[in-house]
Amino acid sequence: MRRKKNRFLLFCCSLMPGAGEMYLGFMKMGSSIMASFALGMMFAGFSGLGILSVIPMVLWFYSFFNANNLGSMNNEELNNIEDNYLFIDEDGTNSLKELMAGKYRKVIAIVLILVGTSMLWSVLCDALIDIFGRGWFDKYFYHISRMFRNNVPRIIIGLLIIWSGVKMILGKKAEIDKLEEKEETYASIESEKKDE
Repeated sequence: MRRKKNRFLLFCCSLMPGAGEMYLGFMKMGSSIMASFALGMMFAGFSGLGILSVIPMVLWFYSFFNANNLGSMNNEELNNIEDNYLFIDEDGTNSLKELMAGKYRKVIAIVLILVGTSMLWSVLCDALIDIFGRGWFDKYFYHISRMFRNNVPRIIIGLLIIWSGVKMILGKKAEIDKLEEKEETYASIESEKKDE
């Protein structure tokens, strides 16, 4: 049985992603948030792509507000919350696996390919600088390198925003079309019943 804890200690613990949830007794939730944050930081640092530091930042904000929202619940509400891992749904299915294999599979694959390409370009540029020197590199490859290092992440995000907007418009249009088809079918059935 979970009980409300000291709000000041909860606030202090919630400054570290996952620790606030652990302090409240949600060990699975807290450990998965903490591990995801650490892996996100490690990947952002290892890849050399500063744009990827957004992922751990979002996890930090999520964890902070989630822990403080859980701490503001009364004992009965707190006991009704299940302690699940971050990427596993309440029914035990793996939502991360479903996301990777579901309708966003192609988008995730394209993003991974572009991020990998950008990382390889960065390594190649560093190798060229080591082999031929800075002056040669600046003369022939500086502008291309700058484009890949600075603009590719912006292009990826821009394309994802455009793709999301188009999907939302097309999804809404398809939903409206299905509703209109149902109404037409229902009207035709009703008119046939009246004719009989």
